[in-house]
Amino acid sequence: MGIELTDRVALVTGGVQGIGLGIAEAFLDAGAKVAISDINGEGLKAKVRELQGRFGENVYGITADCSQEDDIVRMVAEAVGKFGVIDILVNNAGRGGMHYFWEMAAHEWDEVVDLNLRGAFLCTREVTKVMLEKGTKGKIINIASTNAILPTTGIAAYCASKGGLLMFTRVAAQELGPHGINVNAIGPGSTMTPITEGFYNLPIINAGFLERTPMGRFGQPEDIAKAALFLASEYADWVTGQILYVDGGQSLMGLPRYLEGLVQSAGG
Repeated sequence: MGIELTDRVALVTGGVQGIGLGIAEAFLDAGAKVAISDINGEGLKAKVRELQGRFGENVYGITADCSQEDDIVRMVAEAVGKFGVIDILVNNAGRGGMHYFWEMAAHEWDEVVDLNLRGAFLCTREVTKVMLEKGTKGKIINIASTNAILPTTGIAAYCASKGGLLMFTRVAAQELGPHGINVNAIGPGSTMTPITEGFYNLPIINAGFLERTPMGRFGQPEDIAKAALFLASEYADWVTGQILYVDGGQSLMGLPRYLEGLVQSAGG
């Protein structure tokens, strides 16, 4: 009962590394055509060239900043121009930052929320227009976080943006259900990626997070990719408005409460 996405077209944002890349590769392995977008143009070119060696013309790269409306409109149009349709959208592009909220400048808050929440809204809006125009029974997957429900010192903007993304997921699912479009979210727990590994490998962080993860390990991008593969497939045709926590049980336990020193050392 392997999952196949043959002849399906996916757009994955923030796909040059980490969770986004893991999802893009899983979709390609399942037979999908995948447009990968990322703000890192040079890194994207190199990664797409590498993937084309394995998947040929089934993979395509689009440089875009998913906090900018004009970039998003162009990105979606370019993906449709290349592949004709978009069956699956994965809103993965995101960012964080560590500050006490009362020490944040407004632009620092906006930078997080504009990408994590506003950007996901804009991507979903533009792809929804395409799906409705073409009558596509599509799948939209938002990459949220356990921090959508677990407050964590020093990352108020990130937590707020991911919490907002969950409610947007639910409302979008209500509005798009009558059109046969599923909207769901994935809540990754502590996942090792090129961006996070330096943080999670700090001895106090490593021990503290593992202690609060019943399954006793950090996640890997392929763990999140397997969940995305399910939500993108026919096996999730009657699943919508849900968040699937892929966290080794971390959301059952809560997060460590000793991050204050790290916030201070980060300049927050």
